[in-house]
Amino acid sequence: MREQVLCQTEKARIGVRVCRAKEAMCNRIVCALEKPMAPCPFFGYCSCPLSMIRPIFPVATALCSAVTVLILSGCEKPQIRVYTVAKEAPPATPAPAAAATKTAPERAERPRPQVTYTLPAGWEEQAGNSLSLVNFVIKSDAGEATVNITPLAGMQGREAAIVNMWRSQVGQPALNDQEVASSFTAVEIAGGSGQLFEVTGAREGDNLRIVTAFAHRGDDSWFYKLQGNEAVVAAQKPAFLEFLKSVRIKEGSGSAETTAAPEPTKPTPKWTVPGEWQTLKPGQMQIAKFAVPAVDKAQAEVAVSVFPSDTGGTLANVNRWRRQLGLDDTDEAGLKECAQPIEGVPGAELVELANGEKRMLSAIVPREGTWWFYKMMGDAPAVNAARESFVQFVQSMP
Repeated sequence: MREQVLCQTEKARIGVRVCRAKEAMCNRIVCALEKPMAPCPFFGYCSCPLSMIRPIFPVATALCSAVTVLILSGCEKPQIRVYTVAKEAPPATPAPAAAATKTAPERAERPRPQVTYTLPAGWEEQAGNSLSLVNFVIKSDAGEATVNITPLAGMQGREAAIVNMWRSQVGQPALNDQEVASSFTAVEIAGGSGQLFEVTGAREGDNLRIVTAFAHRGDDSWFYKLQGNEAVVAAQKPAFLEFLKSVRIKEGSGSAETTAAPEPTKPTPKWTVPGEWQTLKPGQMQIAKFAVPAVDKAQAEVAVSVFPSDTGGTLANVNRWRRQLGLDDTDEAGLKECAQPIEGVPGAELVELANGEKRMLSAIVPREGTWWFYKMMGDAPAVNAARESFVQFVQSMP
């Protein structure tokens, strides 16, 4: 009986102490919350109205009550349990990267893929170049046509740009993405599936037809193009389709006897960029882009693109550029008035166009089976001021 009275008395004393501790703790919470400004690890310093925090009090009260129950429940058989909580280890400091002390090795060159096929009758194989792995020429009484195989990097999702580039060669207007998608037909290529599209039109007085098939393979897109006289292309299309089925591609072994695969969309230029030009991020189908110095508020930019063909010839390109400036198309006679050769650059032509306050200066430069296009376009004062440096820029690359 005495032990029960003592236990109840001890419980009462402990309860009083716990309640007082709980009251003191709540007072400290209230005092801390009522401070006008307090350091905050997330927002620096902030002030919080007490009314926003009062919902916390019931939680604190419940926690204190739970502690009281735990203490009182252990009166009959008092036990002391010691819990050791491991100290939280500080976040590990990452080891310094090896690249900080060692020079990273240069990326190994990709070996040139090996392409095998069944050669159709009447096709004459030609040497490859910096863009096309394989080239053929087809000659007949009706005219000529060519076939080439060209892998291009990073072309997935840019099919519309390719289709419209071929369409521009034959004077056809550009298509939107939906029209491009509807122009594709399924075709078998190299043991897999691919897409095929055709464009027809006139070029320099001749009827031209282009049949292009492509298939995505890893990070590359492989293009197979039959182009030439419309009658010859129409006659050779069945053979071209069979040729596509016979193609097989084997990645290079990387041996010393294989040559490095070309990088057609990103050739390494060896030019001298004027020091006052500002380098910009290239756009679609561009390998380089620059901003020339502004003249007051007048601005202009220079873009450089590389293609495996002349994209329709000088006249087709000039008329496309004229339309960009809001000008009507011209003819061969008008072409002679705006195009002139570039000194020191064999086969290159410089084209100058203007419409009001807008001006364009373009250069077409054939180099080793590819065509380089330089175009400076913008406000006339800026283009005029940068004309000399633009020409020197084109001339700086052999």
